[in-house]
Amino acid sequence: MLLAGCDHSNRRTVPPPAPKQSFLALDAEQQRLVGDYQPVSRALTAYQLAYRDWRVGKMARPVFLGRAAAFRGVVAASLARVRGDPATGETARAKRVLVAGLAARATALEALPSLDRYAPAWSRSVVDARRGLTILQDIRDRARLIPLPEDSIS
Repeated sequence: MLLAGCDHSNRRTVPPPAPKQSFLALDAEQQRLVGDYQPVSRALTAYQLAYRDWRVGKMARPVFLGRAAAFRGVVAASLARVRGDPATGETARAKRVLVAGLAARATALEALPSLDRYAPAWSRSVVDARRGLTILQDIRDRARLIPLPEDSIS
């Protein structure tokens, strides 16, 4: 027995491609993401030096944990700003990776002084930061935009 019906009912419709951003809009979107991430990159060296000094016994644990808490505040503020940044197209993918990296960094800092919980989360944050920057750089290369500074996201 055959039933009459619409032959198109089981076909999926393909959404139209997203409108292409202008170079200025793409650059502004990415510069906003990078600008909101940059406080973490600027504060990172001081934190890493404090971490090293604590690990080799040159810094007391309470002093280090105070510095780690201050850095955690920088990470939390950047995470909130990056999460709130609008992003479209491939830049949205980079944003998701950067948010994951900042969240992993916050998790690592919250785990201190437990290095067993800290190390995997910290490593994940480093990988995600590099991956996010690479995605942004690839987008910029294809759009023929000036590359972002390598230390803009670390």
